[in-house]
Amino acid sequence: MALPEALRQAVAAVAADLPPHDLSALSARLSAAYRGGTPPPRLTPDLAAAYAAVRLPATFAAAQAALSQLRNRLPDWHPTSTVDVGAGPGTAVWAAAAVWPEISRATLLEREEAMVALGQRLRPPVPRTEWVQADLRTAWRADPADLVMASYVLGEVEDAANLVARLWGLTTGALVLIEPGTPAGFQRIRAARAHLVALGAHIAAPCPHGGDCPMAGGDWCHFAERVERSAAHRRAKGGALGYEDEKFSFVAAARLEPVPSAGRVLRHPQVRRGHVLLQACTPDGLQRLTRTRSDGERYRAARDLRWGSELR
Repeated sequence: MALPEALRQAVAAVAADLPPHDLSALSARLSAAYRGGTPPPRLTPDLAAAYAAVRLPATFAAAQAALSQLRNRLPDWHPTSTVDVGAGPGTAVWAAAAVWPEISRATLLEREEAMVALGQRLRPPVPRTEWVQADLRTAWRADPADLVMASYVLGEVEDAANLVARLWGLTTGALVLIEPGTPAGFQRIRAARAHLVALGAHIAAPCPHGGDCPMAGGDWCHFAERVERSAAHRRAKGGALGYEDEKFSFVAAARLEPVPSAGRVLRHPQVRRGHVLLQACTPDGLQRLTRTRSDGERYRAARDLRWGSELR
């Protein structure tokens, strides 16, 4: 998945301000911190710039994929306002504007001054954009909005259930929560999902139902998006590949009831000679499905499915 051209150019300009050796060292610091489960205690402007070069494309891809799944389940819903809590440099707002260009008002809450400054430089394409420097671990407030988002923040607060309840209280349309596609990230999403169901929310994505999550044992529900690496990104990571795969877990909860779904593909389909094997979450729970040539159109459709697709 590629960044919108305006965002790609803005990120490239930010990365160009850092000498290559500085970008590489800063990238290594960021990677070590996030692998350890916590971001750096204080983001300097240089660290924020490195984040834009090496992490922003991946978080954009995850956000756009999650929001696109939500749009498919609520095809007649058109949000015009959004709140992004723990916004970083506004990546999710860029993704939301790509999915729903009609969004005209955005409020972005972010703790780190360097991220706010970076986000103001990147300038999300929303006519009325307000940045609020706020720490989610202390007092904060925001006005309700059609679309509320929180990406990669549930692991940074002590009382995630309270945060989820507050976010749902701000939501007039839909709430989207995104976490890393790791067992720990999925467990945070699973707990948030259960809490939202208890609050009366409709689960719109990725799940095809609002019942108990059927994922059990050591497995976890996550998805992946392939991200194009810029030249600066490749230099920072010391990698030769022009892409990387961002794995993420998410849940989208809505006030409106979503259109029915036949299910969601949870792993890469296995295309064999004359048949396709699918692992999917369906309204009846987890299922292993086989589509053969005798299934006609369903078989032909299955050959085009990918990890994360809705069943057809």
